[in-house]
Amino acid sequence: MKAILKPSLSSFLVLFFFFILLFLGLFAEVFESQTPEVDIAQIYANPIPVDELLHLKTFKIINKQGTFSFENTEMTGALSGPWQMVEPQSLVAKNDVVSKIVEALNVIRVRNFHHLEPINVSSFSLDNPTLSLLFTTKKGKSYEIKMGLINPIDNSAYISLSSQNQIYQIDPLEMALESYDLAQLVESKVLALNPESLLSLEIYGKNGLEVKLLKKDDQWLDQNGLRLNESKVSKFFSRLESIKSFSIIDKLTAAQKEFMEKTVSSPVYTLKLISAQGVRSYVVGEIEGSIPGLNQATQGTYALSSDDRDSFVLINRDQLNVLGTKINELK
Repeated sequence: MKAILKPSLSSFLVLFFFFILLFLGLFAEVFESQTPEVDIAQIYANPIPVDELLHLKTFKIINKQGTFSFENTEMTGALSGPWQMVEPQSLVAKNDVVSKIVEALNVIRVRNFHHLEPINVSSFSLDNPTLSLLFTTKKGKSYEIKMGLINPIDNSAYISLSSQNQIYQIDPLEMALESYDLAQLVESKVLALNPESLLSLEIYGKNGLEVKLLKKDDQWLDQNGLRLNESKVSKFFSRLESIKSFSIIDKLTAAQKEFMEKTVSSPVYTLKLISAQGVRSYVVGEIEGSIPGLNQATQGTYALSSDDRDSFVLINRDQLNVLGTKINELK
């Protein structure tokens, strides 16, 4: 009788596993509601913080065509600008070029992602990117987006972000920014002025200061402290913005750089713009003789350059008449 009632080892094991299964079942039931579902849509969401890019101070494109830097002259940093290119030329950016770039970034579709580690950085050519976009927001935050390999087989591209630790495989951008050149980014106009953000404007001729505008209490004053007619000041700014270039010289040879630097070393005009964003200065020199290596007539031609002297825009003499304008004489 005792042998019959004495449980065997196998009975103990069966009972033990039964209690284990019962415990696991109860555990799963109790904690099931606390296990979140994986949001696949969120994993593949656009990683670019587009909301942070809606108010920008500066923007830069680096691609196979070169480096193109822009400055927002709008006080609030609104994407509509106006934007002034500061490198490699002093030219006005096309009206909607920056806003279109941000729009293109806003509709990125992620296909896959990979760890940001050296082997992947090299494999996807992010160590030698085809495109780099650098943004500085009005709040002082900086973001860099790099695009590496563009795969023609499956029509995809790979990007990394300075604020992320992933590499994203995406559909190619709607804008082929990796091949954008100067003509696709700028107008032929030279100056992007925003009178709302301007604090002061000074124009110097060979004999010294010729024009000075100073904003005080939302009123424009001349160099003598006299109040200027608002409509005439507005017309003067409009004429300044209408100055156009007919040609651009960049990627200069040593001989060309020496010639152009000599041209602007004794400027006919110096223009200084002071705004909430800082100070921008330009010099204008008359071209005398032929520019080395260029088969181009230069009679009556002037060169305008910013402080860096890395590139020059060529302007006809009649475009510069506005620089010698007496504002009170405008009609």
